[in-house]
Amino acid sequence: MTTTPDNLEPTVRAFYAELDANDPEAFDRRLAPDAVFVFNDVDPVKGVQEIAGFVAAWKSNFRSVTHTIDGITVDPDRSRIGIEITVTYEFLDGRDVKVKGCSFLDIATDRITGWRVYVDTSRLS
Repeated sequence: MTTTPDNLEPTVRAFYAELDANDPEAFDRRLAPDAVFVFNDVDPVKGVQEIAGFVAAWKSNFRSVTHTIDGITVDPDRSRIGIEITVTYEFLDGRDVKVKGCSFLDIATDRITGWRVYVDTSRLS
């Protein structure tokens, strides 16, 4: 499917649903080969497999990581999306912690080229 200003929001919702379902093909299907991922103040990660590995390693600290999309703002001229999220971290002991955050996606030629996530993880320690 070609990404257009009209389907940027559904593309974002589908991507987050795939992440929450731990869809093993989500990164290959959604990310550009040279995509760059930034999480908080960690050094940027470049490349589909590298991003998939980073996200898998982070999520392995928890029983599950899920996202509620609280709001989406689309800049159709720049194919950029801002997402307000609530992230629920379920710890291995069953405890849940919800934190607020935001994410920004850049999309070009049907693929995510930039993905930046900023979440207050201070309550997770």
